[in-house]
Amino acid sequence: MIGVVGVLAAGPGAPASFALDAVSIVLPQDAPHYRVGDNWTFERSDPLSGKGRTFTQTVTSVHADGSASLLIGPGGGHLELTSEANVIPNGADARSCGIALHFPLRAGERYEADCMATAPSGMRVQRRAQCEVDGVETVKTKAGAFSAIKITMSGVWQPQYGPGGGPMEETLWYAPSVKRVVREEFQGRLAGRGAPATNAIELVHYDVKP
Repeated sequence: MIGVVGVLAAGPGAPASFALDAVSIVLPQDAPHYRVGDNWTFERSDPLSGKGRTFTQTVTSVHADGSASLLIGPGGGHLELTSEANVIPNGADARSCGIALHFPLRAGERYEADCMATAPSGMRVQRRAQCEVDGVETVKTKAGAFSAIKITMSGVWQPQYGPGGGPMEETLWYAPSVKRVVREEFQGRLAGRGAPATNAIELVHYDVKP
């Protein structure tokens, strides 16, 4: 898999007050502020295979620079949540993937995301994409409907060593009221041929402090 990253009504884990998020988003939008105990449960799925799994990320500490440490469940792994709401491996350098958000978010702003990712197979993959903040729209997830900022990415991926690679497209919806990307869709192709590798992530439950 070279990627990251069901549109339904609010699930049983969604706070009733956020079943339909009516928060008015003003752009530019500043970065979020995390609190210990903030937590999010996501579902990762492959629309082509129908396979999926859920995982929870909980803030265990917040650092002076605004970033936070995350505990992952199940399994007890750890990740870092940057001050710009991007998730990177614990102890990773600044070029690790997970840099699609760049605050303050302004409508029409464009910027480049250039990073290295590690695929589940262990292969190191370089991803380079142009990102654009498209604006604000309502996005539906299993945790409810949210007013979100849409960011689109278009670029290429290639192995750090050897042949391969191809085009990739990714779309993210960041919801300020949740402090996170609440839906993410990825599609990539090997040298632009064959069936695309697809990946989707959506929020199914959350509990955050103001």
